[in-house]
Amino acid sequence: MTSKEYIKNRLQSLLKDFPQITFFYQFDDRTDLHQVLVEPSSEFRLNMEFRNDEADFIFDFDSLFFPESIVFISEDSLIRIDNPEFIIYTPLITELTTDYSLLNIKDKAYLAGENNYALAA
Repeated sequence: MTSKEYIKNRLQSLLKDFPQITFFYQFDDRTDLHQVLVEPSSEFRLNMEFRNDEADFIFDFDSLFFPESIVFISEDSLIRIDNPEFIIYTPLITELTTDYSLLNIKDKAYLAGENNYALAA
């Protein structure tokens, strides 16, 4: 497994525990530095559970992929992510306001007076 694959997997794992966070990833090949921007910055600064998991992540990464290193930053950091290679986030989940169950579809087709044989399957 490459260092980038490892990072992507660990960030996806972190996202399960912290779905409110978005991660932006970029690699600087001149310094072998992996950069992860954490948004919102309030989670980066104030969420101590996340900070503890982040510290474990950095320790594990450094143990496995030295001399490469990783840094987590917020939007007010001096380091900037200008061209992220990937973004990991929880997609917005919207609640459906219409009932799309098969029973409801069949009832509407029947009420409309249509013979829809595709629904018979």
